Amino acid sequence: MLNIERNSILFKISLAFLLIIFLSSVFFFFLYQNAKERELKDFIKNAVLLVTSGRSEIPKSIESNYEIIEDPEFIYNVYTNGKVELERDFLTIKIYLIEYEHQHYVLVNQFGINFLVKKKNEFSLHRLVILSWIMFNVIIVGIYIGIVKSFYPLKVLREKIKALKSGSFDVKIDVEKNDEIGFIAKEFNEAITTLKKNEEIRRWFLRNIAHELKTPITKGKIAIELLEDEKGKQHFEKIFNRLEFLVNQLMTVEKIVSKDIKLKFECLEVKKVIDNAISLLLATEKPNINIVLNEELKIKVDLNIFSIAVKNLLDNGLKFSEDGKVDVIVKDKKIYFINKGDKPPFNEELLFEPFIKETSLKNQEGLGLGLYITKFIADFHNVKIQYQYQEGKNVFILDLSQVIC
Repeated sequence: MLNIERNSILFKISLAFLLIIFLSSVFFFFLYQNAKERELKDFIKNAVLLVTSGRSEIPKSIESNYEIIEDPEFIYNVYTNGKVELERDFLTIKIYLIEYEHQHYVLVNQFGINFLVKKKNEFSLHRLVILSWIMFNVIIVGIYIGIVKSFYPLKVLREKIKALKSGSFDVKIDVEKNDEIGFIAKEFNEAITTLKKNEEIRRWFLRNIAHELKTPITKGKIAIELLEDEKGKQHFEKIFNRLEFLVNQLMTVEKIVSKDIKLKFECLEVKKVIDNAISLLLATEKPNINIVLNEELKIKVDLNIFSIAVKNLLDNGLKFSEDGKVDVIVKDKKIYFINKGDKPPFNEELLFEPFIKETSLKNQEGLGLGLYITKFIADFHNVKIQYQYQEGKNVFILDLSQVIC
């Protein structure tokens, strides 16, 4: 069945049903007590009427439902061994309501003579109340089970959404219902089909662009060799090398996001990963990066892919730093990327969302994908990434505790 969480709708429904059962039980309990008390009063009244009145004066309903027991020995056993629940003393009559062997009797003592009255059919009304209470609870429990079963597809939907969140489009919900949940399941399946088509188009588009760009880049690099001007040759060679690097990085990122890549995990020194990330920076000048290694760490990561994440954090720090510097500090099994600068002008929760970017002059060429890709790579390596703003400094933290080797 379903795991009921405290904040779920099903939990609230369960509480409502428990409240209904509790209140109905209280209601039926008082109804039962009232019915039993009323029957006992009628029993005593009719028993006294049966004893004190002549046979001709007794209604047939009373005569047919009640019986006078005249056996002295049985009367004595009932009186001595039974439980006296009620005792009333009038001028000429004493009345006792006695329970004996799960049966009620009325003992009437009139002028010193004992009469024991028994009801032929033991109290039927209060038993009917008990039966009604049982039937009511059975119906309520049946309705509750039906509601819980109708919620089961939501659990399936939740699991499918989790699978979708992890990047799998091979999800489908088989629900043959015409209610609201069935409608949601149908819409979900149609949405998955649309997303799958869009993902296939996106992959084809990116790969086709990368393929088309490689041809002119290759031709351009060949044409460079024909240049006689050595200075111009170096300039164009650097441009084409950057273009080729960007195309290759675009393809790598596309494979990471689509999980169409096999990672090669190696036990590497953190310093080597950072140096490799610095080499990926497309900077015309040597970047102003201050590295502080407070501890020697080795981590199990894919060098090429994880370096992209580190490179993006370095590039982000340099781009938005007021003094053009980034401090990289390795301590406590973490890497800290620190730069002086203003806090981002949007909610911190949006930092790692795609296409969220600062619209300043510093970031005119950015697409808002750097931190998104960084988080994606970090999650892929089971590395947690955090952001803090402390004393006028932006601090990004990579927690390496799960990848230490």
